Amino acid sequence: MTAAAVDLGPKMTVARIIGAYLSDAKYESLRLLRTPAFAMPILAMPILFYTFFGVVLNGGGHRPPGFADMMFVGWTVYGVMGPGLFGFGILVAVERNMGLLTYKRALPMPAGSYLAAKLMMAYVFAIVVMAMLVTAGLTIGHVTLPPLKLLTVAAVMSLGVIPACAIGLFIGAWAPASSASAIANIVYLGMAFLSGLFFPLSGVLHDIRFIWPTYHLKQLAMASAGMPSEGSLVSHAGVLAAMSGVLILAASRKLARRG
Repeated sequence: MTAAAVDLGPKMTVARIIGAYLSDAKYESLRLLRTPAFAMPILAMPILFYTFFGVVLNGGGHRPPGFADMMFVGWTVYGVMGPGLFGFGILVAVERNMGLLTYKRALPMPAGSYLAAKLMMAYVFAIVVMAMLVTAGLTIGHVTLPPLKLLTVAAVMSLGVIPACAIGLFIGAWAPASSASAIANIVYLGMAFLSGLFFPLSGVLHDIRFIWPTYHLKQLAMASAGMPSEGSLVSHAGVLAAMSGVLILAASRKLARRG
């Protein structure tokens, strides 16, 4: 007797797999854009802080030449870190606590689609943040960088989403849902101010500034803008890549064990 043929449904071609990833990313981005409690702080806070601290309190265009450009670069680093850090740090912790990650494992979706969707969502938010900061810099921030340099800075800053997502994923995988938001905020502000993102550091803080990923991102951004930077671009990129790899591996092992 021959075995009956079993219909396993449509074959998962490469096109269908890519479509599944893009569809998941689309709805993840729409879901968060329609969630004011998440979207408003991520999109509004960088531009508000830049306008208030980077323009108004710094005397507008009455600072030394290049000061406005330096402030702009610092705030772009701050702006692109937020979507990755909070998009992973808070949401992964909450969804892990709800059992959503365990549920998604039972769904017929490609492996990695969950994290890929959040990564693409972070890129979408980062692009919007960068567009707003560039507009503000050119209109009220007295930024003198030429358009090509601005595009270069924006391209380099898009890479800042990856280490931010890695840090957020680590927080989301290990922190309780009740404290993930507080931890993400402490890490976010701590990295911004302890790495000399907006003002020079001295003493011990100056000596250890290289331990923060925001320091390396700022150096890459300043170099891409044609401004003086510290260290080599290869070393800064290498530090960010190594840190991201270690954090993603640690978070993945935790999520694989318990979800």
